[in-house]
Amino acid sequence: MTEDFEGQGGRALIVTNWWKKAEESLAAARSEYQAGRLSFAVNRLYFALFYAVTAVLAQQGLSYRKHTAVRAAFHRDFVRTRRVPESDGRLYDDLFNQRQQSDYDPLAQFDPARVGAYVERVEAFLRRFRALAGLSPSEGER
Repeated sequence: MTEDFEGQGGRALIVTNWWKKAEESLAAARSEYQAGRLSFAVNRLYFALFYAVTAVLAQQGLSYRKHTAVRAAFHRDFVRTRRVPESDGRLYDDLFNQRQQSDYDPLAQFDPARVGAYVERVEAFLRRFRALAGLSPSEGER
């Protein structure tokens, strides 16, 4: 699907649209957290990271169909090469696992303080990662 746009010089459009999904997921996570819907907040936090990483990988001409492949590429290309702090790798892994629990375990419970801390950490991750996607700072960061 993205390969068709690549040939038309649409990589920037792909990156921008993945990044928009990351920002929308973060906004949804904030809303879900404030409403006390912690399971849904965790899901959206994970997807904010997933879409941000997917945007940066797309900037490099890489595309993956599986979440595990995106996770592996993130660790290979960013964490192991120290382009991002190891704490970003742990955050991604934590939310990957928490999202699995939130989506598939009907008895999953989440601590509000921990989810609130995740919101702040994902916000910081997106601020740092934005430059790697080749995007200029958003309005609030200038």
